[in-house]
Formats: sequence, structure tokens, C-alpha cells
Amino acid sequence: MPGAATADDAGRMTTTQPDHHEHDTSSLGAVVVSGLILLGLVIGAAALVAQLVGLASWAMATR
Repeated sequence: MPGAATADDAGRMTTTQPDHHEHDTSSLGAVVVSGLILLGLVIGAAALVAQLVGLASWAMATR
């Protein structure tokens, strides 16, 4: 929840930020997991392309 809005000496509205700790470890964990998922997708796509190339090669060789 955002901090409370208060008026400073000049009458401008300011927002005080509550003391929150950075969630560096959870953010880093999310980045690492996302990277691993993307890497898995790339490897899977490469394997699929390799299978299709192998199938096409086999189909051409058996003619």
C-alpha cells in the first residue's frame, strides 16, 4: 500500500514511502526461472527443427 500523502511546508503534496525491503532474492529467482524456461523452449524448438530436418532427409533418401 502506498505511503500516506502529506503536505510539506510549502503546501505541496508529498508521499512518504513505508520502509519496505527490496525483494532482490525473489526478483533474481524470477529472472533465473524465466531464463531457464526460455532456454528450455529454445532447446525444444531446436530439437523439433532437427527432427523435421532428419525426417525430410530420410524422405528424400528413400526415393
